[in-house]
Amino acid sequence: MTEEPQEARPVDDLWAWLDPETPESDHRAIDPGTVTAVMVVHNSRAWLARQLLSLARLDPRPGRIVAVDNASTDDSPALLARAADEGVLDAVVTQSHNKGFGAAVEAGLAGAAPEWIWLLHDDSAPFPDTLGSLLDGAAQTGAAVVVPTLLQPRRRNYPETLSEAGASITRSGRRMSFVDEGDIDQQQLTPEPVLGGSTAGMLVAGHAWQELGGLAPEIPLHRDGVDLGWRANEAGHLVTTWPRAALTHRQAGRTGERVSSPPVPWHRSDRLAALRVVAARGNRPTGTLALLGGSGLRALGFLLGKSPALARAELGAARTFAATPEATTALAARTTPAPDASARVTPLLPARFWSVRDGVDRFGAGVADRYRDLVVTDSSTSIDEMTGDDFAGGQTRRRTWLSPALLVLVGLVIVGLVAGRSLLGAVGVAGGGMLPAPPSLSAAWQAYLQPDVGVGGANAPWLLLAAFFSTFVFASPEAFAVAALVLAPALAAGAALLLLRRLGLRIGAAAAGAALWAGAVLLLGIVGAGDLSGMALSITGPMLARSIHRVALDESVGAERLRSPAGVALWLLLSAAAWPVVLPLLSIAALVWMVLDRRRWGDVAIGVGLPWLFLAPWLPTLVRWPARALMGADPLAWPDFPPATFALLAGRILPSGIPPWVNMVFFAGLAVAAAAGLLAMPRQRHRMLVLAGVAVPLLAGALSSKVALATHGGQARALLSGWALLVVAALLVPVMVGLRRTGHGDAPAGRRSRAATSVLALLGVLAAGAWAWVGFQGPVGPSPSVLPGYVRDVMTSERQSRVLMLQQRPDGTLDWNAVDASQPQWGTGERNPAGAYADEFGTLVQSLGVAVVPEDLASTLTALGVSHIYMGGFSEESLASVGNAPGLTRAAVTDDAVVWTVAALPSRIRLVASQTSEPVVDGTIAPSDATRHIVLAEDDDPRWQASVGGTALQRSPDRPPVTFTVPGGAGGHLEWGMKPSWAALGWQGALAVLILVLMAPTLGSTTSARRVRE
Repeated sequence: MTEEPQEARPVDDLWAWLDPETPESDHRAIDPGTVTAVMVVHNSRAWLARQLLSLARLDPRPGRIVAVDNASTDDSPALLARAADEGVLDAVVTQSHNKGFGAAVEAGLAGAAPEWIWLLHDDSAPFPDTLGSLLDGAAQTGAAVVVPTLLQPRRRNYPETLSEAGASITRSGRRMSFVDEGDIDQQQLTPEPVLGGSTAGMLVAGHAWQELGGLAPEIPLHRDGVDLGWRANEAGHLVTTWPRAALTHRQAGRTGERVSSPPVPWHRSDRLAALRVVAARGNRPTGTLALLGGSGLRALGFLLGKSPALARAELGAARTFAATPEATTALAARTTPAPDASARVTPLLPARFWSVRDGVDRFGAGVADRYRDLVVTDSSTSIDEMTGDDFAGGQTRRRTWLSPALLVLVGLVIVGLVAGRSLLGAVGVAGGGMLPAPPSLSAAWQAYLQPDVGVGGANAPWLLLAAFFSTFVFASPEAFAVAALVLAPALAAGAALLLLRRLGLRIGAAAAGAALWAGAVLLLGIVGAGDLSGMALSITGPMLARSIHRVALDESVGAERLRSPAGVALWLLLSAAAWPVVLPLLSIAALVWMVLDRRRWGDVAIGVGLPWLFLAPWLPTLVRWPARALMGADPLAWPDFPPATFALLAGRILPSGIPPWVNMVFFAGLAVAAAAGLLAMPRQRHRMLVLAGVAVPLLAGALSSKVALATHGGQARALLSGWALLVVAALLVPVMVGLRRTGHGDAPAGRRSRAATSVLALLGVLAAGAWAWVGFQGPVGPSPSVLPGYVRDVMTSERQSRVLMLQQRPDGTLDWNAVDASQPQWGTGERNPAGAYADEFGTLVQSLGVAVVPEDLASTLTALGVSHIYMGGFSEESLASVGNAPGLTRAAVTDDAVVWTVAALPSRIRLVASQTSEPVVDGTIAPSDATRHIVLAEDDDPRWQASVGGTALQRSPDRPPVTFTVPGGAGGHLEWGMKPSWAALGWQGALAVLILVLMAPTLGSTTSARRVRE
């Protein structure tokens, strides 16, 4: 805020010839001497001197200027007395009690009836020509109320910005402004009829003032100008804006600069006035109840916006409003509408759903600002740098049509669509570590809600995230899976771009680094092999690093301080869901940081503590199988292809279908660039840290790739992609540090910087081009079921039977799996598909593999709930041995595959009576007087539940593990399954909402922040 008084804007300037000449109007000029200006003053010592100086410079000057001291407790009365002695003020009226703005104006008028009344706040400094412009507007339009333009306090070296140019109000009491806060004043506004506006600078005709009874005492502060204008419109008077007349409005009460006596929170008084203004024109009592309900929702919104003070003020206003209905009644009685009042007022009110559109506009503007910050192109030198202005902002920014960032992101999206040509529209996309997606959105949610059998707690949290994101991708898990494969490199590049831009890299270098990061994701085989965890980490990893960097540099205070650690919590949560070991590793680092800096305990509690709480429902699984923390999503789904040491050095940790020479060129180029950057680093300590950052994850990945780890009834290998991405990130560090340190000028350092940027970009283009050419020729691809339709129909029927699938490779290796209606699909790789029957299935598979088939094969399959056997690649001799077993029928599927059907109609549910045991084939239990039992061919777990005809069945503890008692007389449709983890869903959902709330901007911080910058 400058200390100089506001200067008048020149009427004639060098560019006046551009404006067309306006003919002389024939309106009758209004004599300024007929105007009485009333300025209400309250505790304004800090800015009152400049306000009085602005009044002294008025030209023309009103006939009379009266100042009303509204019970100030500071030095304001002394300043007013001095101004009166100097002739700036014609009179000073002192109030012993603060009864509001309207009462003070009436005291200043002292019963006089001037032709025109000019209302002034003590923080609304007029320009010298403001009054003349207002009178000109009144004369030209014939308006009874003229509303000027209010400007924000001017900052040095910045243009003047608009604050308000008239106002309206929604039916819920929300303020509607006709200008966007911060818009530059370019004289772009035109006079328009308006509902009302601020009383700061408002010019009112004396006859209208007398007719309307002046300002309503029921609205002592705020919204009084809107109410006055509304009543004037209803009475048939014209209320108009006049943008040529302007005042600088500090809004001291709103920004907290003014210390009121008695103290009244700005939001509380403003909201109370809004409720009364709207309620006085609405239907009662329904309108009043709606306003109170809206206030409750607004208070909840303020709480979610981390502003309990605003929530308290909102509720306080609603409470006062409800307790003083007589004030609303008195305000309504002041309205004397003309016959055409509705037709005059309705166009001046906001349209229906204006608040929704305004919210969307604000959100879009925020997104656009973030987008500009991301893709804006830096120029090498700014005019301020060349002129040496002490207030220069450093670099200037210019937009180009081909921003490097936009080119990289859009290019990767296009490349992804080209590479995914074989996946678009395909059914059953799967392969590598990616199991088929559930057939429907409800099945995806059910995959998460059904807990792991045999272990306490909820299912893996990544299933919750997969179901959640599937909801927003055409409500289709299949579409989400394809979108993840196609868009993962582009999203990874976007995350890397955000990180590098935050670290201070220029847009070209950041875009090149982002392209290389995406290329590494492709060539490591993460996408081509369906590594869901690797794809997630390539996106969440850079965002997590960006959030940690933000926490380290954050100097915010109050509730705004919570945003940075909440960002860490979100991205750490997502990273840990994909690769659980991230959480304990970062927790250790966070504890060390907290020991070194005790002030960080709050950041650590939020950033690390909330992810632990989010994963709490799944912790029983990690406690029982600790090695699961080293694995990714669906660890038991991965085929056994551990990479060789040479492949690791070449960056080929997973099969991708891309030629190996591309890997060798890419990672050799990255290694050379990293070595050059490492040698250029000035400090030995930094070089050692980079080398450790490369060596530790490289060694950890190489060792873990050779070890089979136990998890939930099976064995799997540790996730390699997480370690590989850490190696790539460490290799990028010296390159990015060098690019950040050097410029883009003609110096040798600048040329080296451009060369390094070009190398990174070319490596990224090489990887993306190879992916576009090869596409998905690795493990991932369309994987339609090889089972005949009639087999799938039986699996999905009420029988819920299993199918034993065996495939013999040419080298004699035997692969097998037990599938059913719900597996294989997302989540079934978290546990052994055979469950408690793993030994029985293992023995059965071994006998079928060596063509030694037991005579009781059919009964064994029936006990296991297996209705079919699929055998592919077996010799005719092996197939004949199976055919010798009774109770099986054979049908050819392909030239080298057959399906055996068990004739006994097996089902996973059996109804056991005293003398019989029959499969339940139609899902219905016939009524019977005898007590019977239902036996499920499932692992034991206390969360199994069953019901018949809507009646819950009790477990039978003295019978086989999963047995339910059907009491005599019970019958009807049978429903069974695991008890859904609704509690875990509620817990994790609540924590996710809490994190998002903490991340959101704090409401109520904008205005105070603006004042601090002045």
